[in-house]
Amino acid sequence: MGLNINIPAFLFSTISLLMSAYGGRFSKISKLIRDLSIELDNNNLEERIYLKKQILIFSKRVRYIKRLQLAAIFSLFFSALSMFCLLFEKINFANITFIIALIFFLISLLISLIEILYSIKALQINFKI
Repeated sequence: MGLNINIPAFLFSTISLLMSAYGGRFSKISKLIRDLSIELDNNNLEERIYLKKQILIFSKRVRYIKRLQLAAIFSLFFSALSMFCLLFEKINFANITFIIALIFFLISLLISLIEILYSIKALQINFKI
């Protein structure tokens, strides 16, 4: 099966949807960090320790989200480059750039999995499990 324009285009649209979801995650967690930081000053010592743990985990999640967004952007770039190469019938280069796009896409998904694990950890702290 040869690479045709539809294959990188499919990846292109998938990455675009994921970027939207990643952006939503980033915004929500950033808001939570700001809210918890404000709440930190208004609580007793035990609550402060709890809030600091939450802020630490949320901060880690934000760092992971930034990394997965970067990997997704590179995937999007190489997917678009692959489509561009196909238009100019540079098949070998199109195959190489598409493989690179897939690798970055997989990296993005792997980092997303790690971020989800931190999300679970934050919930465990929240429910003191």
